Amino acid sequence: MKPWTARLSRRSVLAIAVSALVACGGGIQIGLPGTGGTGMYAQGSISGFGSVVVNGIKFDDTNATVLVNGSAAHSSDLRIGMVAGVQGQSGAMPTLGTASRIDVWTAAQGTISAVTSGQITLNGMTIKTDSGTVFDGVASAAQLTPGMRVAVWGLQASADARSWTATRIAVVTDTTAVSSGLVSVSNGVRSLNGIMLTGTAAGALDSGNLVRVSGTLSAAGDSLEVTSATLLGPLAGATQHGEGELEGVVTTMLSGSHFMMGSTEVDASNAVLEPSTLQITVGTRVEVEGTWQAGLLKASKVETESEQILTQVEIEAPIEQFTSLADFVVRGQRCNASQATISHGTAADVKLGVKVHLKGVKAGDVLMVNDLELGS
Repeated sequence: MKPWTARLSRRSVLAIAVSALVACGGGIQIGLPGTGGTGMYAQGSISGFGSVVVNGIKFDDTNATVLVNGSAAHSSDLRIGMVAGVQGQSGAMPTLGTASRIDVWTAAQGTISAVTSGQITLNGMTIKTDSGTVFDGVASAAQLTPGMRVAVWGLQASADARSWTATRIAVVTDTTAVSSGLVSVSNGVRSLNGIMLTGTAAGALDSGNLVRVSGTLSAAGDSLEVTSATLLGPLAGATQHGEGELEGVVTTMLSGSHFMMGSTEVDASNAVLEPSTLQITVGTRVEVEGTWQAGLLKASKVETESEQILTQVEIEAPIEQFTSLADFVVRGQRCNASQATISHGTAADVKLGVKVHLKGVKAGDVLMVNDLELGS
């Protein structure tokens, strides 16, 4: 399988600790944000290109190491809606940064077993879609059907990690099964999302581990032979430094203003809320800016992500495929600029190979372009 904003303005200065993805033997890796040093780290869904845009920061990715599902890749393999962890440094302006490393992982992959309104079931996981979900290979969630094989990028949306909010869903042919969630161990038998885990790599997993596993799913769909496993989220006992911003869904409310976003604990007792009327509850999708302190994220700001923000995209790149103004491809994204305001040229100048700067909104598998600037 080939590896696979935007908030168009930056709302606050961001910095976060170094993120590491360290091999530790036995087919297991550790996804470990914020360990060892300081710098900038942003984690969220990709919302633009030209520079890679995550959480409103435009990261220069010219010299970045890019990993997709743990394998070496190129920035050109990245797509709108993929969830990325970007490690780097801040720039001269708060909207700019320089990426040294970009990690992207699918949350799920396999055959859809059920479809209900706005969501699908896949390898025991419930995948929810919304207006911010990008589609590839189908026009919208309405075209997803049981038996269809897809890859999913998304955010953990429940405390038991069986529910995820999809930021991108793509139709694929790869038969590798991927599932993410909390490991359960009973009488020595390990399971994930109701599916039994087998194989040497599975044997090293402990109950309660938040993991992403990949391997071969049995014909009956009740067991998965694990070939690789990745521990997700902060590692217990790790020393974390620096500042950070994370995009995510509130999965558990703890005491006071403490809450969990997946495996990350957030203390928002002294945070500025935007809007000021924001009620932080389970299911709220937010961006949290703050500082790592004793293993938790001490928030200085918590901001809700509105539908308008979630659907905005900005891309600056040459046109890769061109059929018409209503149907062309930039950076792997199909675009429709038939109603766009065009500057520095005319509609006749929009053609294959021309560099464009686009701003628009997601509409299923199409970017509906509002503004198109030529020769940017």
